[in-house]
Amino acid sequence: MFNLLKSDVYRLVHGKMLWVATAVLAGCIVLCAAMMHWVSDPQFLCDAAQMSATVTVGEADELDAAADEAAREMAEAAAEGGEGEDDGATVGGSASFEALLEFGDPSSLSAADFEETSREMRTIEAPTFMFGDMLVSGGFLGALVSVVVALLLASDFSTKFVRNLPMDRRGRVAYYGGRLVLVAVVALYFLAVGCVLSLAAFTAAGFTFAALDGAAELLVFLGLSWLCLAAYGCLTAVLVWLTRSAQAGVAFALVVATGIAGTVAGGLLQNLGAAVPALAAVQPWLLSTCMNHDLALPATSLLLPAEGAVWAIPVGAQVALVGAFWVTASAVLALSVLRRRDV
Repeated sequence: MFNLLKSDVYRLVHGKMLWVATAVLAGCIVLCAAMMHWVSDPQFLCDAAQMSATVTVGEADELDAAADEAAREMAEAAAEGGEGEDDGATVGGSASFEALLEFGDPSSLSAADFEETSREMRTIEAPTFMFGDMLVSGGFLGALVSVVVALLLASDFSTKFVRNLPMDRRGRVAYYGGRLVLVAVVALYFLAVGCVLSLAAFTAAGFTFAALDGAAELLVFLGLSWLCLAAYGCLTAVLVWLTRSAQAGVAFALVVATGIAGTVAGGLLQNLGAAVPALAAVQPWLLSTCMNHDLALPATSLLLPAEGAVWAIPVGAQVALVGAFWVTASAVLALSVLRRRDV
């Protein structure tokens, strides 16, 4: 198995797939950092405030004109009716609009105000919060890992590489076990590259951190993120082995690994939980919930008790159990169900 794993790593490193995916990851991170740098620039904030005030002035003028017209119509109707009363319908809305404009007038803000706002926007709570919010919880990294895994493993069938391997009991363990270890290596690679590139890109864009994570918190976050990414990759591997189709694996990556299917399932469980409370209790144990919710929170929250969990286990322990379950289930399926497949 070790020799097979070494050959797989060699093929991956000397192929184009890994580097194309790395370039895509780097490009998305740089683009994200550049966009956030742009929208947090003091000049951009000043221009946006002026544009908003211009729109507000235009809306105020239109509403003032409409209110004045309504007041005139009411006065004419009262005069025609012979009442001749001044019902006080002269519009006092203009004063309120002027007060609103004076409150929101960007001219009342100084350059120092926009600089302060820019500094606040460019201050991130902690590195793990940035990793979780940008890389892990959005589903992008999970989808990238799953796509690479799907294309890599499907190539074994398209190139007929698997036909050259012995598929007795020992051969199956070596093949499937080695591939699952390779999936874990791919997940670790993209997680490490994504974190390093994120730190470099956002630091170069002028972002700072309000606090730095402790070593234990950083290791817990990275370990759990890697486990969940590996779980999605292992599930993709089993699907590709069952279908022998790269398209099926890519579809799984786009629908499931991104968290879309999990979000829909979680919403259904929450709604059905009103009638059957046990269903609502399942939602926190979804892999998508661990990726998109738990790992998007500050790393310190992973050490807090999970809401509604049995035995009040920490959030991090709950995420670890979910990730380990799916990795183990993938290994069991690969070595039991797939052994009946003629590869």
